Amino acid sequence: MHLWVHDSRGDVLAQADGPVAALPAEDGFVAALTDLLSPYLSDQQRLPVIVAGLPALPASSLRPVPAEPLGGVLALEVDDPRLELRAVPGLKQASPPQITQGAETAIAGYLQAAPEFDGVICCLDAQSTWAHISAREVVSFQSFLTPVMAAQLSATAPLSKAVVGGALDGDTFDAAVNDVMARPQIFATALAEISAQATIDGPTTDAGWSRLMGLLIGLELAGARAYWLGREVVILSDSPLAPLYARGLAVQGLTASHVSRRDHVRAGLQLCADASAS
Repeated sequence: MHLWVHDSRGDVLAQADGPVAALPAEDGFVAALTDLLSPYLSDQQRLPVIVAGLPALPASSLRPVPAEPLGGVLALEVDDPRLELRAVPGLKQASPPQITQGAETAIAGYLQAAPEFDGVICCLDAQSTWAHISAREVVSFQSFLTPVMAAQLSATAPLSKAVVGGALDGDTFDAAVNDVMARPQIFATALAEISAQATIDGPTTDAGWSRLMGLLIGLELAGARAYWLGREVVILSDSPLAPLYARGLAVQGLTASHVSRRDHVRAGLQLCADASAS
């Protein structure tokens, strides 16, 4: 969770980071947000707060695509009288069923700086969202849980001992991307082979991890092919996985740009604050 404190002119006075609540619900998120805000809360006034990525918003508040990434904010009732909380509604897509939780705000911030962009933005954080952008609208999007899968698989037996390290073995990664994109059906057995190889030959420092990441990202690229093939791609992310996504695309002959997600989330939130003040 990232927090920026602004004055009335929009200048940043302070910023802070904190963990996201373990509870996947609005109450847990608000509790974590209140803890992060505690130095700035006062019994003498209600502090206006605009938040993006709030989970558990009502489905009726989500905006169907195609749509501009931002379309106002939603006032929320909270128990703390010191808070005036407003949420940025995400986007929704009926088929295939998809929603955004924060990606729309980062995309809006990017389009403010590049209003003529026509292509695909891969917004990568706790999950990845590939959004087709045209005429400043999100036309369609598709999300993947690849970062979650990477964290869980690498921490769980039998792979946990086979994927120690974390430095990239480029050749191993590239081969894994190509293997799984050519034959997605091998994904599960290729995972089993990583741990088996480590048992037979002994774990190598980086090869197991590089093969795991190549398989995961290659599988996602196969699923998102309709988005990135033949289009300009921007990776909007501060995740350590972002360079691996860029390398995976490069293996397929596509050069993607990589810019900070955090900076553009703040720019998107500033757009919401300006619109609310006007």
